[in-house]
Amino acid sequence: MPWTDRLYRVPPVIAGGSIASSWLGMLLAWGAVGFGAAAASSAAGILISFDEGACTTSDAVCQVSGWGGLLLGVVALFGAPVLSLFAARGFGPPVTWWVLSVGLGAIAAAPFTSAEGALLSPAWLLVSGVCAIVALLLAIGAVRRGRAALFGWIRLDGLDAREVPHRSVDQLVAPAALAAALLGAGFGAQTLRLLAAG
Repeated sequence: MPWTDRLYRVPPVIAGGSIASSWLGMLLAWGAVGFGAAAASSAAGILISFDEGACTTSDAVCQVSGWGGLLLGVVALFGAPVLSLFAARGFGPPVTWWVLSVGLGAIAAAPFTSAEGALLSPAWLLVSGVCAIVALLLAIGAVRRGRAALFGWIRLDGLDAREVPHRSVDQLVAPAALAAALLGAGFGAQTLRLLAAG
């Protein structure tokens, strides 16, 4: 089996009909993706610029907020695919196809969340650039998988989109997932900002 088929595999369980729980699972999963990415990126920015005044409080609080926020972000990113698989079950954009790209994008964005005026090492800039390129390639690979990458396998009426094609109205799940991710990202960034401020 090619590595792309392993990376973009169909979920083992696709359950139609339970739209209410599927909506909840999809929104929670994408909210967790946004929260995890923003928390991890902000925390990494704190750690990168720790010596440059990233925090306005004690060094101990700064270290705890940095490492704690990074751990919190990673846990949220790993938990999102579980929510997608067992709650959304094929409804909405598959988190399992996108989470790696989003996670790498968060690492790529970390230097831009560091303290203002912080001196970044060339190694960090190199890591950021490589992560950005890989994240873009993974996102392109997901998009090339067709409608399932953006709208999932379940229509809004609960029918299996592999048997009955998606309609225009079924495309609403993509902006809904994006909105949930952005709300989660805003909450994650604000949480880390408050932690860093003590």
